[in-house]
Amino acid sequence: MIKAEATVNGIISRSAMMKTGKDGKPFTAMTVKVDVTDRNGSGISVEISVGKDGYDTNEAAKLTIGQRVEIVGTMNFKKRTEHLYVNLSAKQITLNPASQTDSVTGDLEFKGTIGKQIDRKTDKNGGNYQIFSGFSTEKVAETFEFTWVRFVRFSNDECKALVPSGKVEIKGELELGCYQEKLNLSCRVNEISEWVKQQIPNMNQNA
Repeated sequence: MIKAEATVNGIISRSAMMKTGKDGKPFTAMTVKVDVTDRNGSGISVEISVGKDGYDTNEAAKLTIGQRVEIVGTMNFKKRTEHLYVNLSAKQITLNPASQTDSVTGDLEFKGTIGKQIDRKTDKNGGNYQIFSGFSTEKVAETFEFTWVRFVRFSNDECKALVPSGKVEIKGELELGCYQEKLNLSCRVNEISEWVKQQIPNMNQNA
C-alpha cells in the first residue's frame, strides 16, 4: 500500500467533466499536468488523474484546459508494466493559486517490503543516515505489479525493523522525481516500524 495526503500545483490538461462511479453517484473528473525535474534539471510531465465527489456545473465550467489549480487530496499510485499512474481524490480545488510553480508535496504512507540492500552513510557533520528502497505489491489479474519507493532516513538511532527484506510501515515526506524519463517515488522517513499483516479469519474454521 502506498498513498499520500498531498497538495498538487499544476495546469489542467483535460477539462472537468461529469462521470458516474460504480455506486451510481456523480463525480468531477479531470487531468492535471505537473512538470517534475531531476537533479540535473531535466524532467518529464506527469499527468495526474483527478476525481472529486459530486459535480457542480458552475465549478466545472471554470476548470478548463490551461488553468492553474492547487488541489488538496489523497494520492494513490498504480504500476502497470513500466508505467506508474497517479490518481488524486480531491478534497479541495483552488483556481489561480498564489504560487505559479508546479509542485507536489505531501505526507507519504507506505506498507511493504524493504529491498536487499541498505546503505549506511555518514554526512560531513558526523550524522548517520540510511538509504534504501522498498516495494509494495499489487495483484493484477494473474500477475503481480511492484511499485518501488526510494527512502532516506536521517537518524543515529538503530531501528530493528530496518533489515533487508523486512516488512515495514513507513511515514514520511513525499517527493516525486524522475530517472531516464520515468517517474520515481522518494520519501524522507519520519517514522518506521515493523509491519505485521493482519490475518483474514477463516470463516470455515470450526470454533
